[in-house]
Amino acid sequence: MKMKIICESDNILSEELKLHLTRKLYKNLKARKTIIYVNDNPLETYKNIKKGDVITFEYSNTHEINWPLYESKLDIIYENDNYLVINKRKNLLCIPTMAEPKSLYQEILYYLNNKKEDLTVSIINRLDKETEGLCLVAKNRIAANKISPIHDKMERRYLALNEGIIKDDFGVIKNYIAKDDKTNKRYITDDKNIGKLAISNYKVIKRLNNYTLTEFKLETGRTHQIRLHSLLLGNPIKGDKLYNNGDGNLYLTSYYLKYYDYSLDKELEFQIEPTWIKDVK
Repeated sequence: MKMKIICESDNILSEELKLHLTRKLYKNLKARKTIIYVNDNPLETYKNIKKGDVITFEYSNTHEINWPLYESKLDIIYENDNYLVINKRKNLLCIPTMAEPKSLYQEILYYLNNKKEDLTVSIINRLDKETEGLCLVAKNRIAANKISPIHDKMERRYLALNEGIIKDDFGVIKNYIAKDDKTNKRYITDDKNIGKLAISNYKVIKRLNNYTLTEFKLETGRTHQIRLHSLLLGNPIKGDKLYNNGDGNLYLTSYYLKYYDYSLDKELEFQIEPTWIKDVK
């Protein structure tokens, strides 16, 4: 696969590449000693280039798969040569672990392997195991790179059923989320030196007798962000077993997704209905 970049300003080649590539892709290029061409001539990355120069390089998608592949009935909402939009079911990890070696990632690889396509995929917006809904999947590294930074090129909205009644009709929650290394749970902190910035916009959709149907629009994508911000409001998500006393049937759905598809040069948007929405109608 060939990638092409137009230099935006006079710069050092390595610095220009870092502006256009994810850190992971840039490190892979260096590790593979990929030859970088500027105006069709090979050039060392420490050398200077000029605005308007054309940077190109060939990149292979092939890589070793260390996990077994599993057949499943993927709920594919949309597919083209570069991306998949998949409706992930509840209680399925996005990425396998030694403790739970079955995941959406392996099911996607099984599907693409049957189609004789390259097995290099990136799940762009990973969902918690208990969270259902829309996931954007890049089918190659260049497609993954083009969607970065994801917070600029994607819009993600979630529907949650929160316990109790949320007082304000809308609001913004902004703080830092850190990881507890002993439990692998997350917690909110005001210390930006140990936590990562987390921003959630919320809006009340409907108030019920003992619950609130709420939309969350994320500006960041921290692990357990919506769960923790719901706790901060005093209204945990129904079914949350990790941070509350729920039964594990989490009422949280990634229901809306919009992203810019560079191959089509336009934005695409998708929306689904939560499996649990019948409980609040």
